[in-house]
Amino acid sequence: MAMMSSNQNGKSGSIPPSVSQQIDENLKRLYSEAAAEDLPSNLTELLDALRQQDTQSKSGDE
Repeated sequence: MAMMSSNQNGKSGSIPPSVSQQIDENLKRLYSEAAAEDLPSNLTELLDALRQQDTQSKSGDE
């Protein structure tokens, strides 16, 4: 993904701190909302099955 490294005047520059802070806050909010969502039931069932397999294989090793 290409990013422009110059402003409208053609001069090289960086993102202003206020814009960078706003981007950071928006990304953090988006991530926290996604992390708070419940997993789909089929994924939860798969994880439970894998945990059971792991428990069985560990108990068989002893």
